[in-house]
Amino acid sequence: MGKYTIIADMGNCLVERLRGALVPDLIQNASEIGLRSPEDRGDTALGLFLYDIRPSEEVYQKRAVVSNDRISKAPVFLSLSYMITAYSQGDIQYRLPHEERVLGRVIQYFHDNPIIPLEEVDPQMTSGTELHIHMLKLDPDEKSRIWSFPNVGNRLSLFYKVSPVAIDSEIKRDVTRVTDLDINVSLNLRNR
Repeated sequence: MGKYTIIADMGNCLVERLRGALVPDLIQNASEIGLRSPEDRGDTALGLFLYDIRPSEEVYQKRAVVSNDRISKAPVFLSLSYMITAYSQGDIQYRLPHEERVLGRVIQYFHDNPIIPLEEVDPQMTSGTELHIHMLKLDPDEKSRIWSFPNVGNRLSLFYKVSPVAIDSEIKRDVTRVTDLDINVSLNLRNR
């Protein structure tokens, strides 16, 4: 499961994965790939923007067992939605084709690597849980609503969802297990 930092850790994990897939073939420096809002992109060549956090529809759990004598309130399972946008710095006639190649490589990479082991997001976690990343099917109107930054022109972007991302509850309580069972049965037979 995960600590409350899992949302930030997930973004950093995606950045590291994309750096491995894109640098140096399509993007020169690893520092050009980062978590950025489109309105605040700086010198980014590829920006990841977490635009939505929702309860996960894939997982529901009422409580978690911590040990034989402790239980915990269930973790909250989330779906994290990211917008990924390429920003080429080159000559205008080469800019769009380069951005399309970068986005094509992102699609290829996430298609080939749709599972993220939880240990990669947080090395202290060893539960074996897997996170899944997949492309969202959004229509152009939905994409335009997401891209609602004043004074920033709309750009071709990819939209991905990562789930189920869990944040553990801090509420735990002691329990005692049933060790003895005493059953008394009495029959009352009456003459009919």
